[in-house]
Amino acid sequence: MYPSQLELDRNITTLRINSSELATIPNDKMVTLLNQTIENIKGLAYFWATLSAEKKGILQKHKEGEEWLGGPFASIIALQYYINFLENNTELDIDNFNEITNSYKVFPNKFIEKLTFPLLNAEIRFNKTMSFEQISEYRGFNQRLGNDTGSVTLVLGAGNVSSIPFLDVLFHLVAKRSSIILKLNPVNDYLNPVFRKVFYEFIQKGYITVVNGDIPTSKYLCEHPSIDAIHLTGSNYTYENIIYGKELNDKERNLSSFPKVNKKPIFSELGNVTPIIIHPGKWSKSEIKFQARKIVTAKLNNSGFNCIAAQVIVLPKGWHSNKKLKYYIKYYLKKIGDTTSYYPGSIETLKKLQTNNNYEQINDDLCATPFMVSDLDNDKTFSKEEVWNSTLYFKEIEYTDYESYANNSIAYVNNELWGNLGATVLIKDYKKKRNAEVIENYKKNLNYGTVAINEWAAIAFIIPTMPWGGYPGNKDNNIQSGQGFVHNAFLFESPLKGIVETKFRFSRFIDPPWFVTNKKGHRLFKNLTYYQANNSKINFIKLLISTLV
Repeated sequence: MYPSQLELDRNITTLRINSSELATIPNDKMVTLLNQTIENIKGLAYFWATLSAEKKGILQKHKEGEEWLGGPFASIIALQYYINFLENNTELDIDNFNEITNSYKVFPNKFIEKLTFPLLNAEIRFNKTMSFEQISEYRGFNQRLGNDTGSVTLVLGAGNVSSIPFLDVLFHLVAKRSSIILKLNPVNDYLNPVFRKVFYEFIQKGYITVVNGDIPTSKYLCEHPSIDAIHLTGSNYTYENIIYGKELNDKERNLSSFPKVNKKPIFSELGNVTPIIIHPGKWSKSEIKFQARKIVTAKLNNSGFNCIAAQVIVLPKGWHSNKKLKYYIKYYLKKIGDTTSYYPGSIETLKKLQTNNNYEQINDDLCATPFMVSDLDNDKTFSKEEVWNSTLYFKEIEYTDYESYANNSIAYVNNELWGNLGATVLIKDYKKKRNAEVIENYKKNLNYGTVAINEWAAIAFIIPTMPWGGYPGNKDNNIQSGQGFVHNAFLFESPLKGIVETKFRFSRFIDPPWFVTNKKGHRLFKNLTYYQANNSKINFIKLLISTLV
């Protein structure tokens, strides 16, 4: 039973009454509330992760690890970083700043991060017009600006990853000091009791309320006169219906502007036709197999229902390892075998693709979820919209040498693929001097909110100091991957993009724990979550054992 308009009005009134108090709450009191939120998650983490796994119908036990990592773990580590910012908001460390690239290193910052995310580094790049002093000064949002009047923000929760609604609320709560009405997506509104418990102290103070509802509920809230701002994680079509009252056509999206029916500020993260660019080089058989497993992980994590799920594998035309890489991608797709298509409408789309002769089904016909592949040239529809299921596309790019391939692939993904949330580049010997210019070309010129070198761009979602959102500059009426950033625990006000990078190959002997082929994920991420929360020696020992055994 969804709340009535009267009940929604009462909730919003409570938030409005308490919004001025929240806007001026001292940092130490906010820290106390956030620490209590961590305690709440500790007591609820097992229920949270296993409930999500059960409701998604997860078939393999190790896949439950995704729900630990993308649920309680991501929430706890973000809370800890926000607390650290509020307690120790000192000037930035000049040693972490690179004047040449105008970037600031944001990860790793602790020993445990180097252990659990080995060889991974992350930085944030800024516009060349900004000096280090300006980057350092313009941090904090309402922490810096102040807002005595208070505000109420509507957060329209995502239906796929359980920490997304939590993290969206947390950002607006800490950075904007805004009261929040969290309206959950019907796909995962089973999380309502989880978030009511997690945010209990904030709810008791009238700073947050959590509601379920359908499309009419969302419409009523979006148009409510006491809602000051909206945050949406969802589709660009939902965004257009909120702002313009309809889905726009291509002509309307190409106009310089278009009249709005809803003029509230709206922050949005709206997905991506996610590319993985394969840079040509001499790859061994074992390296090809490792990268194939990485690509399959980027496709099948969360059954493909990620805004950053791999969709287009961009390949160098004529490269000697093309056939082998495609072969092993299909091999590991078949080896995984099956998953659950829990998201409404996804199976219907897959059934349509099954009847299309341009598509190949990789797994058995009896599997619940078909794993489909195709050349993108055979169905260019999905260069302009997310497929939102377990389908993967290949696109080959002409080139004459390594430099021309980088230029051509950058131009292709920037201009031909929809969205600009994140892109991945897989390149061997990325630390070698001969590849320095090519690597910098990818980092500088890929116009995406996250550029990942040798890792799936989704890893940036887990790193709380990284900004998460589309590349700046998207027009209101051609919104692409959205406007604004969340997470961003150092509260930079003007990040340009995030860069994550790691070695071409993690290890010769084991896969990273987040790979779908790693059978230890559920144990490892469960123990990592409890270690992150408690920082105890016992949990650390359990974490090490789950890594090795």
